[in-house]
Amino acid sequence: MTDITPASPAPRAAREQAREGFRQAMSWLHTWAGLVLGWLLFAIFLTGTLSFFKTELNLWMRPELHGMPPATADVAERAVAAMNRKVPDVTQWILRMPDERQNAVTLLWRDTGNGRFETLLMNPQTGETVDARKTMGGEFFYRFHYELRTAQKSRWAIEGRWVVGLATMLMFIALLTGVVTHRRIFKDFFTFRPAKGGQRAWLDAHNVTGVLVLPFYLMITFSGLMIFHTLYMPSGIAAAYQGPKGVDSQTYFADLQGEKPERRVRRNPGDKVEPLPAAMPLAAILQTARQRWEGGRIGGIQARRDAQGTPVVEVTRHEGDRLQYRPERILFHGTTGAVLEQTDATTPAAVTYGVLYGLHLGRFAGPGMRWVLMGFGLLGSLMIATGMVLWSVKRSAQGQRKGSAAADGPLRLPFGQRLVASLNIASLAGLPLACAVYMASNRLIPLDAPERPDAELSCFFGAWGVALLWGVLFPNRRGWSLVLALAGAAWAALPVLNALTTSTHLGISLPAGDWLWAGMDLSFLATGALLSWLAWRLRPGRPLPGKAGRKAEVPTRAAAMATPDALPASQA
Repeated sequence: MTDITPASPAPRAAREQAREGFRQAMSWLHTWAGLVLGWLLFAIFLTGTLSFFKTELNLWMRPELHGMPPATADVAERAVAAMNRKVPDVTQWILRMPDERQNAVTLLWRDTGNGRFETLLMNPQTGETVDARKTMGGEFFYRFHYELRTAQKSRWAIEGRWVVGLATMLMFIALLTGVVTHRRIFKDFFTFRPAKGGQRAWLDAHNVTGVLVLPFYLMITFSGLMIFHTLYMPSGIAAAYQGPKGVDSQTYFADLQGEKPERRVRRNPGDKVEPLPAAMPLAAILQTARQRWEGGRIGGIQARRDAQGTPVVEVTRHEGDRLQYRPERILFHGTTGAVLEQTDATTPAAVTYGVLYGLHLGRFAGPGMRWVLMGFGLLGSLMIATGMVLWSVKRSAQGQRKGSAAADGPLRLPFGQRLVASLNIASLAGLPLACAVYMASNRLIPLDAPERPDAELSCFFGAWGVALLWGVLFPNRRGWSLVLALAGAAWAALPVLNALTTSTHLGISLPAGDWLWAGMDLSFLATGALLSWLAWRLRPGRPLPGKAGRKAEVPTRAAAMATPDALPASQA
């Protein structure tokens, strides 16, 4: 006879307990992976988001480039001829062709006595130099994003990349553990209850922003780690590319980029390099490149000498023509114009790497897609910010329930919670303030000031430091509201400063339909309005929404009477 006695519930309970224990462990890892470097992650994510419009920020911070005429067909020949007149004995130059995002020609060069590249900005019709103000522009946000750049010429770039890599790895862990922690990940996508206030509202905001574009977060963090794989994971390269003198990194990079190793040249300080010939058949070279790419756009031209000392011209296709990075290239003889080599990364590993690289940079994107990517980046910044605030609010609520404050005095935050609250203000509110001050300094610092780019960066870090000091003094609503109000005022003031100091203001750009320039000022005004609204919402004395706000008033009424500035911990 078959035994149909029900199975004991013990194994099922044990499995449930094991799953719950695993989920709790992942919750702990998710919390601390996000908290340890959360403030740095917010800075990395926000500056990376701004980097999607790096070119436009570069233009806004160089108003002398406003009104550049469209490029002529012989723009490359004109620019190189003007460079040769200005700088003799050039050993290498790189020319970035004008496009729809920037009309000016950018030409980098170095000569026999100069190891660093110098930059020339040129008129796309005449080829003559444009005297634009010295600034890092949007390049600073881009450099800070992946190497924590603090000066125009940094000596700590590699160390900064290691720190950013560690922070990125922690974010990747936080994303994966966050997926495991969420039992109702799809339900959280549709749940947002701001009217409840307190911990519940912050948790809902964190969940919604975390789930909404989760594939983007996973892609952007993983691809960010892959970009610097040679720095973080060199062992595989060392094992596969051993040469007679050790690791043959030149061959590895040649394979990664679809080149021949013998074409790659690494210039060391002190090397003697013969100057390039002044006359090169650029017109014929560019015509051949367009024919081979069937009308594809040309993004850049580079002239140098190869390992054998032969002058070569490398023509690179425009980055916006495809998703994969790096673009296709054709190598020409610098004297005869003959095609030497057409290169492209076509191996599966190189294509995968190039696609991840291209997705991370977003240079393939048109204006609409760049705004979408920026929106995703802002959501990611908001996800990190709400997670940091949620930690602080949750601990404050736990402290209230345990009776950590005396009934007849103002509530005191423990040192750890006060530190987190102060750093939240400095990072989440102080960084937007610092970005606006940096851009405002571009209009206020005299054009002939010595070391002008570094002076702008000093304004950035100085404003950030002031926000940190204020957050330490007032780790509550007073701290939040003032720093956010200053940030809102600074962003809203940028179009005003622009109108007072340049001719690129809205009164000129809007009637002309110049949306590239007008869009910047309008975006600044919108940012200022949003930050000002947040400052008003977080002003001291404003009751919290929902039941949390009404309940919070009861245990702190005596404290409020004794010290009018005292606030409940839930409002910190």
